[in-house]
Amino acid sequence: GRPAFLNREILKNATEAASDAIEIDINTYLGPKSVWPINNEFFEGNLCILIRDHLRCDYNFDNEHDIYFEIQFQGKFKRKPKGPIYMALEIPQETEYKVSWPLRILLKAAISFIKSWGYKWIHLSYGGGKGGDTPHLASPAFQAFDRLVITPDGQATPQLGYAIPETHEDVVRRKMFKFDHKIDLNCTYTMSFNHSYVNVADWRVHGIPLVRTFRLDDFANDLRMIIYEVDEQDVDTGGDVQAIATAKVHRRNGIAMWVHFQKQM
Repeated sequence: GRPAFLNREILKNATEAASDAIEIDINTYLGPKSVWPINNEFFEGNLCILIRDHLRCDYNFDNEHDIYFEIQFQGKFKRKPKGPIYMALEIPQETEYKVSWPLRILLKAAISFIKSWGYKWIHLSYGGGKGGDTPHLASPAFQAFDRLVITPDGQATPQLGYAIPETHEDVVRRKMFKFDHKIDLNCTYTMSFNHSYVNVADWRVHGIPLVRTFRLDDFANDLRMIIYEVDEQDVDTGGDVQAIATAKVHRRNGIAMWVHFQKQM
């Protein structure tokens, strides 16, 4: 069946977040015309979810034909982060994810493939509840974003639901970690992340080299994309977006946003 979509506005923990959840009804979803608010102690703004295989989504994904979904969000940070900012795809559970040897081979192939794109600081955890750690695959967020526009206060911002206008040269420079920037509370950040392998509409993964198409529900019925601040003791990055987490366990000091995809049973 088709997944349901859930945008959760996080405060400090999952108990508080549950009461602030906004359920996104797939039957009333209007593609690029649907925008939802984000407001927590770390970030305030809006969110737009674009799903290629949904009948009401007429977004053209900037003429890229291999993208299954894109998440756009825009707003302002409400405080300077002290720790590195990361983005992750995670399975929202506190227990350790039990990994069979075939899955370990699959994950190793996927990580090697991702690292070949230049994401050498990718972080994998099987979870286990250590300080709130969940099973996840994470990378520095400002390298992982597909598009990013930073707008000074008083200037016009890009519109959500349309292609975010970052130049190819700026994208390459940012992904090569040659992007010198610290979070500015007066600026508006417009960011997007898209995926060419995970299709949340049919709950399958496609296109990883040497790996066949496989069903996500063989591994999980829930998948969450999350932007968070890593809590590293005695570290203050000053909001540097190129800061790298050194801890093996990613304890979270703050969460900017998450989107929870859930397959309907």
